[in-house]
Amino acid sequence: MKTLDTLTICGAGLIGGSVALAARRAGVVRRLIAIDRASAPSTHPFDLWLEQTDHESVERAFAESTLILLCTPVRAIIAALPAALRSGAIVSDCGSTKLAIATAARSCPGSERFVPSHPMAGRPVGGLEHASAELFDARRWLICPEGAGPAALSLVDEFVRALGAVPVELSAREHDHSVAVTSHLPQVLASALAALADSEQALSAAGPGFASATRVAGGAESMWSDIFATNGSEIGRALRLLARELEVTGRGLENGDASLVLGLLERARAARKNGD
Repeated sequence: MKTLDTLTICGAGLIGGSVALAARRAGVVRRLIAIDRASAPSTHPFDLWLEQTDHESVERAFAESTLILLCTPVRAIIAALPAALRSGAIVSDCGSTKLAIATAARSCPGSERFVPSHPMAGRPVGGLEHASAELFDARRWLICPEGAGPAALSLVDEFVRALGAVPVELSAREHDHSVAVTSHLPQVLASALAALADSEQALSAAGPGFASATRVAGGAESMWSDIFATNGSEIGRALRLLARELEVTGRGLENGDASLVLGLLERARAARKNGD
């Protein structure tokens, strides 16, 4: 892809920091600017670090940007959209839900320069100190193309590929429906399982299987409160569907019938095979 003159990343945590490192690795950016709530750490991969309260410098950085990437919680992304789009730059985001963001963008002048997106990558712990240039390698990066102009969509697609990710197009509604099952529901389940094991005083018997199943338990409230607020209906629907299946399976086991749970395991094996 053509080298970007300036990439500005709002939110220099795990995702934003990893984008910066991956862009450096790929050699697709000349200048990297970070905008963050915190002051600059002693070491970081950016050419310039701005605190978000320095509004004059932030506005100037936006105006100098080729691409602005919003890597903050969902409601902070929505709040930043008007100023980012006023800059004239192409804008994308890494928010965990998309419909609320895409809807907010449509009311902003320059919305054709906005491409909603979401990298399906992460780690149990956040923060710039855990960022990695390899975080996105061979990982899906979901892109919601509706409303985006061809130039903006092409640039974001090329940039995502340069970071090592695999772009996948979904509508914003399809995105929120799908990640409710594949990302948001696992967080709720892992957290519920961890809490249950603790209340049942069973943690002394925990092994690798339990550690794997609860790896993402207890996510940061700063991120998850926005996810639940903007995708609660889809997450609630997924929870109800799963609860219905677990209730039937659980009653079967209580009555000495293991056929339903064995059937569930068989369906899961087939699903994993089909996903490979």
